[in-house]
Amino acid sequence: MTSKLKRDQISPERANNWRKSFKEEAELTFNIDVPQIVLQKETYKILAGENENQLRIYLGLEPFDNSSQLKLCAFAVSAFLLGSGDVYVDYETPVYKLEKENVDFSMKTDEVIKSIRRYRSWLSGELDPENRAAHFRKFIYPNAYLLTKFELHDIFNIQNRNEAQIEFGISKTMNIMISPDVVEHREVEDQSVVFNNGGLCPPICDEGSIYNGSP
Repeated sequence: MTSKLKRDQISPERANNWRKSFKEEAELTFNIDVPQIVLQKETYKILAGENENQLRIYLGLEPFDNSSQLKLCAFAVSAFLLGSGDVYVDYETPVYKLEKENVDFSMKTDEVIKSIRRYRSWLSGELDPENRAAHFRKFIYPNAYLLTKFELHDIFNIQNRNEAQIEFGISKTMNIMISPDVVEHREVEDQSVVFNNGGLCPPICDEGSIYNGSP
Protein backbone atom coordinates (compact mmCIF):
# COMPACT_ATOMS: atom_id res chain seq x y z
CA MET A 1 0.00 0.00 0.00
CA THR A 2 1.41 3.39 -1.02
CA SER A 3 1.92 5.80 1.87
CA LYS A 4 0.18 9.16 1.71
CA LEU A 5 2.23 11.78 -0.09
CA LYS A 6 3.17 15.04 1.60
CA ARG A 7 2.07 18.37 0.19
CA ASP A 8 3.89 19.10 -3.12
CA GLN A 9 5.50 15.64 -3.07
CA ILE A 10 5.27 13.50 -6.19
CA SER A 11 5.27 9.71 -6.18
CA PRO A 12 8.50 7.78 -6.86
CA GLU A 13 6.87 6.36 -10.02
CA ARG A 14 6.17 9.83 -11.39
CA ALA A 15 9.66 11.07 -10.43
CA ASN A 16 11.25 8.13 -12.26
CA ASN A 17 9.09 8.79 -15.31
CA TRP A 18 10.13 12.47 -15.33
CA ARG A 19 13.81 11.50 -15.11
CA LYS A 20 13.39 9.03 -17.97
CA SER A 21 11.71 11.67 -20.15
CA PHE A 22 14.48 14.17 -19.39
CA LYS A 23 17.13 11.61 -20.32
CA GLU A 24 15.36 10.91 -23.62
CA GLU A 25 15.28 14.63 -24.42
CA ALA A 26 19.06 14.81 -24.04
CA GLU A 27 19.32 13.10 -27.43
CA LEU A 28 17.06 15.70 -29.06
CA THR A 29 17.14 19.22 -27.60
CA PHE A 30 19.14 19.16 -24.36
CA ASN A 31 22.83 19.28 -25.32
CA ILE A 32 24.30 20.89 -22.19
CA ASP A 33 25.96 19.44 -19.10
CA VAL A 34 24.13 19.45 -15.74
CA PRO A 35 26.39 19.55 -12.66
CA GLN A 36 25.22 18.98 -9.10
CA ILE A 37 22.92 21.81 -8.06
CA VAL A 38 22.49 22.11 -4.30
CA LEU A 39 20.51 24.48 -2.11
CA GLN A 40 22.04 24.72 1.36
CA LYS A 41 20.04 25.36 4.51
CA GLU A 42 22.02 28.49 5.33
CA THR A 43 21.19 29.94 1.91
CA TYR A 44 17.53 29.02 2.34
CA LYS A 45 17.40 30.78 5.71
CA ILE A 46 18.96 33.94 4.28
CA LEU A 47 16.67 34.10 1.25
CA ALA A 48 13.47 32.97 2.94
CA GLY A 49 13.92 35.30 5.89
CA GLU A 50 11.59 35.48 8.87
CA ASN A 51 8.54 35.71 6.60
CA GLU A 52 9.54 32.57 4.71
CA ASN A 53 9.59 34.27 1.32
CA GLN A 54 9.40 31.94 -1.61
CA LEU A 55 12.52 31.22 -3.65
CA ARG A 56 12.82 31.80 -7.37
CA ILE A 57 15.43 29.70 -9.17
CA TYR A 58 16.74 31.21 -12.43
CA LEU A 59 18.61 29.03 -14.90
CA GLY A 60 21.82 30.13 -16.58
CA LEU A 61 24.62 28.79 -18.75
CA GLU A 62 28.37 29.03 -18.35
CA PRO A 63 31.42 27.59 -20.17
CA PHE A 64 32.38 24.07 -19.16
CA ASP A 65 36.08 23.43 -18.38
CA ASN A 66 37.27 26.31 -20.61
CA SER A 67 35.83 24.61 -23.70
CA SER A 68 33.03 25.42 -26.15
CA GLN A 69 30.77 23.08 -24.17
CA LEU A 70 28.25 24.77 -21.88
CA LYS A 71 26.88 23.68 -18.53
CA LEU A 72 23.74 24.60 -16.68
CA CYS A 73 23.86 26.68 -13.53
CA ALA A 74 21.21 28.04 -11.18
CA PHE A 75 20.76 31.22 -9.17
CA ALA A 76 18.36 31.72 -6.26
CA VAL A 77 16.68 34.94 -5.13
CA SER A 78 13.88 35.77 -2.70
CA ALA A 79 10.40 36.26 -4.14
CA PHE A 80 7.85 38.10 -2.01
CA LEU A 81 4.09 38.23 -2.40
CA LEU A 82 2.95 41.58 -3.80
CA GLY A 83 -0.46 42.67 -2.54
CA SER A 84 -3.25 40.18 -2.06
CA GLY A 85 -2.89 38.42 -5.43
CA ASP A 86 -0.55 35.66 -6.58
CA VAL A 87 2.16 37.92 -8.01
CA TYR A 88 5.61 37.21 -6.59
CA VAL A 89 8.21 39.93 -7.07
CA ASP A 90 11.96 39.27 -6.95
CA TYR A 91 14.40 40.89 -4.59
CA GLU A 92 17.43 41.77 -6.71
CA THR A 93 19.82 40.87 -3.89
CA PRO A 94 20.94 38.78 -2.24
CA VAL A 95 21.41 36.30 -5.08
CA TYR A 96 23.17 32.97 -4.63
CA LYS A 97 24.71 30.60 -7.14
CA LEU A 98 23.67 27.06 -6.24
CA GLU A 99 26.81 24.96 -6.52
CA LYS A 100 27.85 22.20 -4.09
CA GLU A 101 28.85 25.11 -1.87
CA ASN A 102 26.44 28.01 -2.42
CA VAL A 103 28.19 31.25 -3.38
CA ASP A 104 26.93 34.78 -2.71
CA PHE A 105 26.81 36.56 -6.10
CA SER A 106 25.17 39.73 -4.78
CA MET A 107 28.18 41.77 -5.92
CA LYS A 108 28.22 40.00 -9.31
CA THR A 109 24.70 40.64 -10.62
CA ASP A 110 26.08 41.57 -14.06
CA GLU A 111 27.66 38.12 -14.26
CA VAL A 112 24.38 36.52 -13.17
CA ILE A 113 22.41 38.41 -15.83
CA LYS A 114 24.95 37.48 -18.52
CA SER A 115 24.63 33.80 -17.59
CA ILE A 116 20.83 33.94 -17.61
CA ARG A 117 20.78 35.69 -21.00
CA ARG A 118 23.12 33.05 -22.40
CA TYR A 119 20.60 30.42 -21.29
CA ARG A 120 17.77 32.38 -22.95
CA SER A 121 19.79 32.50 -26.19
CA TRP A 122 20.21 28.73 -26.00
CA LEU A 123 16.49 28.43 -25.28
CA SER A 124 15.61 30.34 -28.44
CA GLY A 125 18.05 28.30 -30.54
CA GLU A 126 20.34 31.26 -31.26
CA LEU A 127 23.46 29.54 -29.89
CA ASP A 128 23.23 26.57 -32.26
CA PRO A 129 20.91 27.43 -35.17
CA GLU A 130 22.19 24.41 -37.11
CA ASN A 131 20.41 22.14 -34.61
CA ARG A 132 17.03 21.41 -36.22
CA ALA A 133 15.41 20.66 -32.85
CA ALA A 134 16.73 23.77 -31.09
CA HIS A 135 13.67 25.93 -31.77
CA PHE A 136 11.52 23.47 -29.80
CA ARG A 137 13.36 24.27 -26.55
CA LYS A 138 11.23 27.32 -25.78
CA PHE A 139 8.19 25.03 -25.61
CA ILE A 140 9.88 22.60 -23.21
CA TYR A 141 12.23 24.42 -20.84
CA PRO A 142 11.27 27.32 -18.53
CA ASN A 143 13.16 30.48 -17.64
CA ALA A 144 12.83 29.97 -13.90
CA TYR A 145 11.02 28.11 -11.13
CA LEU A 146 9.08 29.54 -8.20
CA LEU A 147 9.50 27.10 -5.32
CA THR A 148 6.76 26.73 -2.74
CA LYS A 149 7.15 27.35 0.98
CA PHE A 150 5.98 23.87 1.86
CA GLU A 151 8.60 21.69 0.19
CA LEU A 152 11.53 23.76 1.49
CA HIS A 153 9.98 24.13 4.94
CA ASP A 154 9.60 20.34 5.13
CA ILE A 155 13.17 19.62 4.04
CA PHE A 156 14.99 22.25 6.09
CA ASN A 157 12.75 22.75 9.14
CA ILE A 158 10.78 19.54 9.61
CA GLN A 159 13.43 17.08 8.42
CA ASN A 160 16.25 19.41 9.56
CA ARG A 161 18.38 18.63 6.51
CA ASN A 162 21.41 20.78 5.76
CA GLU A 163 21.04 20.71 1.99
CA ALA A 164 18.66 19.77 -0.80
CA GLN A 165 19.50 18.72 -4.34
CA ILE A 166 17.80 20.23 -7.38
CA GLU A 167 17.36 17.91 -10.35
CA PHE A 168 15.23 18.12 -13.48
CA GLY A 169 12.55 16.03 -15.07
CA ILE A 170 10.15 16.39 -17.96
CA SER A 171 6.44 15.72 -17.71
CA LYS A 172 4.96 14.62 -21.01
CA THR A 173 1.39 15.84 -20.83
CA MET A 174 -1.26 15.72 -23.54
CA ASN A 175 -2.70 19.20 -24.17
CA ILE A 176 -6.13 20.05 -25.49
CA MET A 177 -6.34 22.02 -28.75
CA ILE A 178 -9.68 23.45 -29.90
CA SER A 179 -10.16 24.33 -33.56
CA PRO A 180 -13.16 25.88 -35.34
CA ASP A 181 -12.35 23.81 -38.45
CA VAL A 182 -13.58 20.23 -38.20
CA VAL A 183 -11.28 17.87 -40.13
CA GLU A 184 -11.29 14.09 -39.99
CA HIS A 185 -7.52 13.72 -40.40
CA ARG A 186 -5.54 16.89 -39.69
CA GLU A 187 -1.98 17.22 -40.96
CA VAL A 188 0.75 17.84 -38.36
CA GLU A 189 1.83 21.02 -40.15
CA ASP A 190 -1.75 22.35 -40.37
CA GLN A 191 -1.89 26.18 -40.18
CA SER A 192 -5.49 26.64 -39.07
CA VAL A 193 -6.50 28.56 -35.93
CA VAL A 194 -6.15 26.62 -32.68
CA PHE A 195 -7.16 27.62 -29.13
CA ASN A 196 -5.90 26.24 -25.86
CA ASN A 197 -7.69 27.35 -22.72
CA GLY A 198 -7.06 24.11 -20.88
CA GLY A 199 -3.35 24.42 -20.21
CA LEU A 200 -1.73 24.44 -16.78
CA CYS A 201 -0.57 27.85 -15.58
CA PRO A 202 2.91 27.91 -13.94
CA PRO A 203 3.86 30.94 -11.79
CA ILE A 204 4.60 33.96 -13.95
CA CYS A 205 8.06 35.48 -13.66
CA ASP A 206 8.41 38.97 -12.21
CA GLU A 207 8.43 41.16 -15.32
CA GLY A 208 10.24 43.94 -13.45
CA SER A 209 13.10 41.75 -12.26
CA ILE A 210 16.59 42.51 -13.54
CA TYR A 211 17.02 38.76 -14.00
CA ASN A 212 14.02 38.46 -16.29
CA GLY A 213 14.98 41.07 -18.88
CA SER A 214 15.44 40.52 -22.59
CA PRO A 215 18.84 39.49 -23.97
